[in-house]
Amino acid sequence: MSAHRITIIGAGVSGLTCAAKLLELSKEKNLSLDIKILDGASKPGGVLSTVEQEGFLLEEGAESFITDKPAALELAKKLGLEGEFIRTNPNLKQSFILKNNKLYPIPEGFTLLAPARLKPLFASPLLSLFGKLRAALEPWVPMRRDPQDESVGDFVRRRLGNEVFERLAQPLLGGVYNADPDDLSLSAAFPRFKEMERTHGSLIRALASRPTAAQTSGARYSLFISFKKGMGSLIQALTAALPSDALKLNHRVQAVRRKDLDQWTLDLGGDTLETDTLVLALPPHQMRPLIGHLDMEWDKLLAGIPAHDSATLNLGFKRDDIGHPLNGFGFVVPSREKKLILGCTFASQKFEGRAPEGMVLIRAFLGASAAESIKDKGEKAVAKEVLEELTPILQIKGQPILKHLAFYSKAMSHFRPGHLSQAARLEDKASEFKGLYLAGNGFKGVGIPDCVAIGQAAAEKIIKDLA
Repeated sequence: MSAHRITIIGAGVSGLTCAAKLLELSKEKNLSLDIKILDGASKPGGVLSTVEQEGFLLEEGAESFITDKPAALELAKKLGLEGEFIRTNPNLKQSFILKNNKLYPIPEGFTLLAPARLKPLFASPLLSLFGKLRAALEPWVPMRRDPQDESVGDFVRRRLGNEVFERLAQPLLGGVYNADPDDLSLSAAFPRFKEMERTHGSLIRALASRPTAAQTSGARYSLFISFKKGMGSLIQALTAALPSDALKLNHRVQAVRRKDLDQWTLDLGGDTLETDTLVLALPPHQMRPLIGHLDMEWDKLLAGIPAHDSATLNLGFKRDDIGHPLNGFGFVVPSREKKLILGCTFASQKFEGRAPEGMVLIRAFLGASAAESIKDKGEKAVAKEVLEELTPILQIKGQPILKHLAFYSKAMSHFRPGHLSQAARLEDKASEFKGLYLAGNGFKGVGIPDCVAIGQAAAEKIIKDLA
């Protein structure tokens, strides 16, 4: 009996994880599979990439993953990477928010959208007295009864007021999703905060009931893990676990057609490939030209999940050329500050082994508008503008000895209000087409653990359908 042919389009985290899970399950079920992974890029990993340059370890995509979503942690352990784990610097406990070119600590206990304690909030110079008093009223704000999805911006303003939104929540969540909070789904992006309101009637009461939340500033840094040689280690381990002929790079799929009810034909631009099962491990905007033609609903649904450009600029400096003490993990920038940068990580402070002795690595995150200006002005001009923005903030006294810009076109999917019902309909629709599975990052989450879970879920569904 010939092997069942499975073709995965997309060699990012979701696609590679899907392939690894298929191999694992096929051995358990004694199934014969012929797995191919196609990607138009020259290297696997998608936006997850680590570069070594002049003694610096540069991340072009995510620099770590969170462990309270266990999928990525468990996968890394299964791949034998546990000995490579490194956690954030235990000597640092804070991050900052920019205000008028000065960095102020995020109030202790403030977690993404809301505070766990009011005392640190009242001590912060980031808010006016009126803004602090409005936030203190949050426990008495009535719960929203409308079942319709709410934007994150509306949710935070409703519960905590406009100042907390503009000066604290917006810059913190902007660094995660690179999206307008007023057009970002609360249910899709931050469901746990919606649940806090439902179960406790107050975000402050809910967060205060969690002992660890009240003692951290910004993100819960102890939950973040990376690898000694960077996040690229995960991609290397995944590709090493594949059969030697499974991964096909520089193979861009031009079109997808149904050959009959049981097979699919892929157009590779001069060549074709037939497969029994097709997995689209792509963001929705890349799925659209491949399957949008199947019917009008496919095209409409996929068009309804947009994506933004993003970019990161790694800058290496001599430590003596940075006047700021770098006594934290980095900072985020409110949109009201009108900067190109969304935020900045003190990468060599956050994780060991990122810069040579006597050097520091600074990593700036650029939003959609800044990424767009790269297309118009070019990389050098934008890097110059970013450096000009950073100079007064970090008291920079010399030129960087290293600059490395990574630009990704439409890399971040945008979850608009109503996204979950839209994503559910897409999954239901895929089930109507035999042998078609969706595993992109534009449905249930954009973080590394989300991508791992999505890829594994697709593999489990395929094996279940084959059994």
